[in-house]
Amino acid sequence: MRKTSIALLALAGSVASFGANATLVSINNCVGANSCEITTTPPNPVVPNPNNGILLAWDEVQNFTLTEPLRVDRVFDPTADFITDLGNGDFLINAGTIVSSHYLQWDPGNSSASTVTATIILDSQVFAFITADQNLFDSDDLLGLPSLDYNDFGLRGLESGDLTDFSGENVDIRWNASSPGDWTRLITAFSPSAPDPDPTPVPEPSTFLLFALGLIGLRSLRR
Repeated sequence: MRKTSIALLALAGSVASFGANATLVSINNCVGANSCEITTTPPNPVVPNPNNGILLAWDEVQNFTLTEPLRVDRVFDPTADFITDLGNGDFLINAGTIVSSHYLQWDPGNSSASTVTATIILDSQVFAFITADQNLFDSDDLLGLPSLDYNDFGLRGLESGDLTDFSGENVDIRWNASSPGDWTRLITAFSPSAPDPDPTPVPEPSTFLLFALGLIGLRSLRR
């Protein structure tokens, strides 16, 4: 009985600690790159000219309520009620909007093509891209990973010829890069699968059952 009760408690603990999935789901139809990858261990620091031919993506801050307007460069719908059009291709996502952030890096090299095309699949509506250098710099502290050095080097964003076609929860890209490469911040809506930014653990019914079985097992050991 002792081994059984210990195993049940261990299983209950594993269920309670299971983490939610990230909001980047997959990168499909990858052409031109050596690989298209989603990572949980981005390069630190982010450096110009990685020259690896890899389209690399990672999740940043998730389900963050903007306390001030966020300046972005490309939006899925300029007429959306939470978007302010500043003209000349500049937009704001209004304060009070819940957003999730994702970062992408592309630099050709290691026998890759100079142009990558791919479809990025996420779990919530794609809102916008931040592609201008200054807008990237300004959003690093707000939306970037706190332990990651983004390095704030120049010529970091996308160029006008780099295509980003919005399609609901997906976005099709066609990016051509040279030195030092392309980086951009992708902004999406509230992510249903992201961890709660201020979690208050609430055991699932299965967790309650396993915990109760564990207590029964412990009680039997005392008899």
